[in-house]
Amino acid sequence: LTKTSASDTNYQIDYQGNLNILAEAKAAGVGHFVYISVIKADKAPKVPMLHAKYLFEEELKKSGLTWVIHRPTGYFYDIVKVFKPMVEKGEVTLLGKKPVHANVISTEDFAEFIVAHITDENKSYNVGGRETWSYEEIANMCFAAAGKPAVIKRAPAFLFDVLAFVNKLKKNGKEAILRFSKWTLTEEMVGDTEYGDMSFAEYIRQSFREGE
Repeated sequence: LTKTSASDTNYQIDYQGNLNILAEAKAAGVGHFVYISVIKADKAPKVPMLHAKYLFEEELKKSGLTWVIHRPTGYFYDIVKVFKPMVEKGEVTLLGKKPVHANVISTEDFAEFIVAHITDENKSYNVGGRETWSYEEIANMCFAAAGKPAVIKRAPAFLFDVLAFVNKLKKNGKEAILRFSKWTLTEEMVGDTEYGDMSFAEYIRQSFREGE
C-alpha cells in the first residue's frame, strides 16, 4: 500500500496480506521465502508503512522456513518522483535543519542483487547503491539537470506531525503517507551493503532530459 486509502491500512496489506501469502506458501510445501522490506523498518513503530513490514519480518523469522529479507534504502525513481515536481515549480522544501543522506539503488541493480542472494539462508541485507548523497545535494543535481537556479528551503519537521494528526482525525488515509514522508526526509537512509553499477547522478540527468 503506497497510496492513500481511507478503507485499507498498511497493517491489513503489508502485514496481514503477506501473512496470508506466507500461510499459503507453507501449505504448498514451500521451504524458502524471500521478502522485500524497507531499511530501518524495525526503528519506526509510529510509521505504519514501516512497522507493518517489520511485524511481518518477525513472523517470517519464526515461520520455520528459511528466509532472506532485503531492506532497500529506496529507489532512484522514487526520489526523482518526489523532487521533480518541486523543481519544476522552482522551489524544493526539505525538512529539519540537519543534512540527511541516502544511497538509493536502481531497481535493475536491486533485482540483480536479489537474484545473486536468492539461495542465502536466514540473512538480512540493508541494500543501497554505491553513491551516497544528501538531500540537498540531490536537490541541487535536480535543479542543475533542469537548467534552473537552485532554490532550497527548509521547513520544521514537526509540521508533518501536525498534518498527520489532523488527517488521522479525518480518517482519510493520509496519515500513514505523511508519517512515512517525514521519516524518509529526516532519517539517514544509508544501507551498509552497497551494490550496483548504475549512477544516481546520471539517472537524474537522464530523467530531466526525458522530460524536455
